[in-house]
Amino acid sequence: MPLRYDKTGNVGVMTIDFPEKRNALSYAARLEMERVATEMRDDPDVRAIVIAGVPGAFCSGGDVSSFGKATPVEMRDRLKQQHRVTRMLYDMEKPIVSAVDGPAFGVGFNLALLSDLILASPKAKFCQVFSKVGIVPDGGGLYLLARIVGVQRAKAMFFLAETIKAEEAKTLGIVHAVRPSETILDDAMKLATELAAGPTRAFGLGKAMLNRGLDMDFSSYLELEAVGEAYIMETEDHQNAIKAFLEKRKPVFKGR
Repeated sequence: MPLRYDKTGNVGVMTIDFPEKRNALSYAARLEMERVATEMRDDPDVRAIVIAGVPGAFCSGGDVSSFGKATPVEMRDRLKQQHRVTRMLYDMEKPIVSAVDGPAFGVGFNLALLSDLILASPKAKFCQVFSKVGIVPDGGGLYLLARIVGVQRAKAMFFLAETIKAEEAKTLGIVHAVRPSETILDDAMKLATELAAGPTRAFGLGKAMLNRGLDMDFSSYLELEAVGEAYIMETEDHQNAIKAFLEKRKPVFKGR
């Protein structure tokens, strides 16, 4: 399969494994990604997620060999399937860490943008390559990118198909941290394991509030905040954390 799924403790790991095409996403890989994303979302034991590619590439984009062979109806169906995955990862109420150790081009770049924290090695390169084949970005790319780097910079990255290296991506706020290629997957697992030990419900609700808040006026956001706070204070993790604080010890979160 062009995609592998493993679970280590409370961390689900989705690995793109199609090295002969630098991890380009075929339609079969996109279907498998939907299945894996659904499993990770619905498994209460998975409290954080890592997305990675086999060494040498994160994801070089879509499988160009399949371009031009679909009718408009078939292409719309394919995009609707991809959008199910896009929405699922965007709405995932669990922290997602991407480990980028090589090219993240096209939809691969946009897949990385769907994560909450991106770790990149010095080998990482990011490119909105779509204009080179005369199409617009898919996978929610421009929507996500403009919210990180601003509208004008997002336009430039699309129009010019600029290749952005790891350190520049960090400066732009795309990348959380740059880590050595030799340790990047271990570093991503360490970070995800730390997040998996945190207050999963609070992380998930806070993430949802952040995502929704970008499209709300301030008053609507404050109402969302009030409802969210009232809900989250009823969780077992919050109650245990208060007890731990009063007892002057470190809380143990269970994701409930």
